[in-house]
Amino acid sequence: MRAGARAGLRILLLLATAVAQAARVDVELDGLNEEMREAVRATLQLADYQGRDISPAELRASFRESEQQIKRALEPFGFYDVEVDKQLDGDNESGWKAKFSVTPGKPAIVRDERVQVHGEGKDQRRVAEAVAGFAPKVGDRLDHATYEASKAVIDTSLRGAGFLDAKYSQRRVTVRPEEESAEINLAWESGPRYRFGDVRFSGDAPFPEEFLQQFVTWREDAWFNSEQVLNLQQRLVDADYFELVSVQPALDEKKDGRVPLDVLLNRDERTVYSGEVYYSTDFGAGVRVGAERRWLNKKGHKADAEVEYSQRLQEFATHYRIPRPGREDRSYDFGAAYRDETTDTSRSRSFQLAASRSERRWHGFTRTLGLKYFHGDFALGKDDEPQELGNSTLLFAEGTLNRRHLNDRLAPRRGYVFDVGLRLASEAIVSDTDTAQVFSRYTWLQPQGENGRFKFRAEAGAMTVGNFNALPPDLRFFAGGDRTIRGFDYHEIGETNAAGVVIGGKYLAMGSVEYEYYFTENWGAAVFSDAGDAFTDEFNLNASVGVGVRWRSPLGPIRVDVAFPVAHALPLEDSWRLHVLLGPDL
Repeated sequence: MRAGARAGLRILLLLATAVAQAARVDVELDGLNEEMREAVRATLQLADYQGRDISPAELRASFRESEQQIKRALEPFGFYDVEVDKQLDGDNESGWKAKFSVTPGKPAIVRDERVQVHGEGKDQRRVAEAVAGFAPKVGDRLDHATYEASKAVIDTSLRGAGFLDAKYSQRRVTVRPEEESAEINLAWESGPRYRFGDVRFSGDAPFPEEFLQQFVTWREDAWFNSEQVLNLQQRLVDADYFELVSVQPALDEKKDGRVPLDVLLNRDERTVYSGEVYYSTDFGAGVRVGAERRWLNKKGHKADAEVEYSQRLQEFATHYRIPRPGREDRSYDFGAAYRDETTDTSRSRSFQLAASRSERRWHGFTRTLGLKYFHGDFALGKDDEPQELGNSTLLFAEGTLNRRHLNDRLAPRRGYVFDVGLRLASEAIVSDTDTAQVFSRYTWLQPQGENGRFKFRAEAGAMTVGNFNALPPDLRFFAGGDRTIRGFDYHEIGETNAAGVVIGGKYLAMGSVEYEYYFTENWGAAVFSDAGDAFTDEFNLNASVGVGVRWRSPLGPIRVDVAFPVAHALPLEDSWRLHVLLGPDL
């Protein structure tokens, strides 16, 4: 046999022996809490071999280094006097088990802390708050993660307030393991404070410079502020003209106390088409299609149209919007709509015109003030029973406040939605009757664990009216249905006339609590209780309890609920009711 062949054979035999001797190792850690155990496993080299084979040589080397690796992993938690009792058992055939009993000892306690900002920046409110909130404090365990996070807050607050040249003048942590103590010394030199420079737009925005500059809300001599930078970016995103929005301070070009901003904008599709297929127990199966022109001209005007057709509702609506970017982020909206709605207890056909002025940033709310003209015919009561017929013309002023904060648009688990509004109409100005109405809705979502959430709803309304019979069903208060009190038919709850026809009420009070839990990513269940009444003279409790199934389908969220009335003011035909809703429930 030739020498080269013999050498190759020896190498193959060695490799085969190594593979035959390779085994896996199981690592056990005692004496640590979950957070520290995870940190040790991330650092411990031996833990990397729990899912793959390890040779005897690798095992010995890794086990030899394990004690130091454990001690280094626990230093960020403030433990510098760690004792490790380690033991290795097993063999290549059955596998190895490495057991570590860890005694962290006493942590290093912060005995002295000096955190300072020198220069003009120390007088800024947010900087002072960040310094005052620094942790760990004297008497606390030295936790490196908390220390680094607190440093970052101070640094960010300085730069966010315009001190873009801020830098450390001192940064030292002294640990004395033998004394179980630590000292923190931190200091910043804030440097000069910068103002906003020019805002430079680039990209393919379809608007002139003058229009884009309206999105910039600060004064010419304003101090640089990172929140204002983020606010500018959010305003441009919310305008719904652009596919890409990037706002960045040009830090390498700052001079003479000013820093310019570079804004990159790429236009989005100009025309957007939408379509939705839905189903609800209230309105049956339906389809909703629409088209929106994101901008019509160089001034950013918008227009849209939407058609909805279902078994019980047919509606056409169109809107024209004139945006006025600026500090208030205003817009002027004009719209027209035709609506034909049929329920088990009513039929109405109406035509509406509307003009309104909205401010999206009015003390944290979206405020809308406007006028609406309404004209329509209606019939209340079932086809085979006595009916109340009416015709109504109203011109009313309406003001609403809306605030919405949800962590996800389609499947929210945390947040709230709040609406409150006021309507006023006078018989002296076009309207068939005088009326004043106030209404409000509030929905609050609270997560419960990783897969559950509580949902609380409340709705209330009240009115004064000269001639209640002149009000169309759209402006009366009803309850019952998929989105109010389940277990009852749509608009089944309300005041009745002498013939027993449900005619709605002057007041509304309703509440609901629901617990929802998802067993898998897309499937869940719910239990709930709804209660309330729509009334004129006396509140009568209508309440239900129920259970439901939730499915996050490819078409959107689907809710299927079975509700059982447990209290009711009117005779009911059914002892339970099925409610199906396709689409978001907020």
